[in-house]
Amino acid sequence: MIAFVLGAILAQTPSPVPVTGPQTPQDVWDKRCVFCHGADGKSQTKKGKQYKAPNFTKARWQKHTTDDEIVEAITNGVPKSKMAAFKEKLTPDEIKAMVPFLARFLVRGDAT
Repeated sequence: MIAFVLGAILAQTPSPVPVTGPQTPQDVWDKRCVFCHGADGKSQTKKGKQYKAPNFTKARWQKHTTDDEIVEAITNGVPKSKMAAFKEKLTPDEIKAMVPFLARFLVRGDAT
């Protein structure tokens, strides 16, 4: 009897609404970037090596890559590479939020 009542109550409870809105940089990274760039940003995944994706932990990459270049690469992709454009999948604010997110890889990587 209790199981029947509980089942009837649960059947009437609507499903939770999916979470929408801006994704955090970590959400974007986990969903869109890890496959090639790896969780650590070193691009030592199978696809990262195959596509010669940059190692975000290297001081040289961090020093010579501007914020505008990062935004451009994420927004429009990188010509003559496998880096896809994300302008149809991410908002401009989500793309801009990736700039400081990528900068933090230098702290965790090596300083060369």
